[in-house]
Amino acid sequence: MGLLVDGQWQDKWYDTKSTGGKFKRQESAFRNWISADADAEFPAEKGRYHLYV
Repeated sequence: MGLLVDGQWQDKWYDTKSTGGKFKRQESAFRNWISADADAEFPAEKGRYHLYV
């Protein structure tokens, strides 16, 4: 079975031996927040941000 890496399908196996058979999720790359505070790094603005799931 393969896996999806950065939007590209990879035909490789997930190494479960190194994790004792458990799935180890990579650390999240998203660390910032949208805020109602106008002085925030990412202030909330209508139509500026889009959420893709």
